Amino acid sequence: MYGNQASDIHFNVQTPIEEGFLKPLVNCRQEVLFPKESAIAPLALNLFFPEQSDQDYAELLEKEVSLYAKRFQHRKLSKIWFRGSPLRRMKAGELTELAFHCNLTFPSSSGTVGESGFECEVADVTPGNLALMKGLRFNHILLAMAAAIPPEKQHISSVLDLVDEYRFQERWYRLNARDADPDTLSCWLGTLTRHNPGMIEICHLDEMDTPIPLSQVANLMREHHYQLLGDRFFVTLNHPLMQLQQQNNLQYTPWGLCSLYTTDWLGIGLGALGKLGNGYYQNTERAERYRNQVSGKQLPVCCSGLYPDCQQKPYPWLLVSQLLCTHTIHWPESSSQSKLTRAVQTTLANAVSKGWVQRDQEKLALTESGLDHLHTLCRNLQDS
Repeated sequence: MYGNQASDIHFNVQTPIEEGFLKPLVNCRQEVLFPKESAIAPLALNLFFPEQSDQDYAELLEKEVSLYAKRFQHRKLSKIWFRGSPLRRMKAGELTELAFHCNLTFPSSSGTVGESGFECEVADVTPGNLALMKGLRFNHILLAMAAAIPPEKQHISSVLDLVDEYRFQERWYRLNARDADPDTLSCWLGTLTRHNPGMIEICHLDEMDTPIPLSQVANLMREHHYQLLGDRFFVTLNHPLMQLQQQNNLQYTPWGLCSLYTTDWLGIGLGALGKLGNGYYQNTERAERYRNQVSGKQLPVCCSGLYPDCQQKPYPWLLVSQLLCTHTIHWPESSSQSKLTRAVQTTLANAVSKGWVQRDQEKLALTESGLDHLHTLCRNLQDS
């Protein structure tokens, strides 16, 4: 089942967020990450569609899904996402067959998957494509947009009106702020919030022509009745993710925020990233190798790693996870400080002295200034 007997290849990260998640991992053999005794918790699938793929890519994805079915088919499917560019190189019939194959291979507890999502771009928004998504029972749509050009020049309102007509359960917008100026970004946020999506994800704020502090964007979005979660996700005040945060049941993953109960994400496809329990794995990005391994009934995993044993002490990656999910770090005065390494204690003390965090009873709470330095603080903790 395994392509390599050991993980000796580094993860190929695409974003700073992925780097933050993968940096603390310790390489492990794939047998460790894929144990013989499998859990019974709900399972999530991420199928990745690169912009460039071979003509038989849909068939290869089905084969890879079937390989996982041998070990995980008793698990109920709670989430399935088609990520990347599924509409760029895949025909409607291929997407249809692939969606049915996944749902038949991994049954859900209620007959329908709770969260079934489809990523697309503005050029993909046509009546035919939206009807295809709805026909395949995708109930979440994630629409990716670039904010460099003002929305009115891209006729974005008509695109969003069309998406609204199809009444998806959740509409999520991912806005790439790279190369945008502050006035253009403000116009975009005004346009998007008028359509009341459940979530607006704002990426690459630090790569704008004139970067806007995250705290300033958070204040602006608050005026539109959206609350910041993590470092880039803005959700409506009554969104289920807000409820998960209040219940301390929120986790931050490379794919966004979700419940702690979703422990396993199977990554399917060329270069796909997956999560199993306390570790991650990544598929090969070499198309020929991917085809040979999948056709040879081997998982195309090229590297895998586990987090250190969190039973021993509060590792920095756990503190980073707390910080991203709740903007706080638990700080009981009596016992936990002694368990922190001196380097971590120094990092947190420096953050207090800089005004990035402040003590609030038994926790350290992120300040507005700290929000603007959130990524720096996370990196400092990971390096501790």
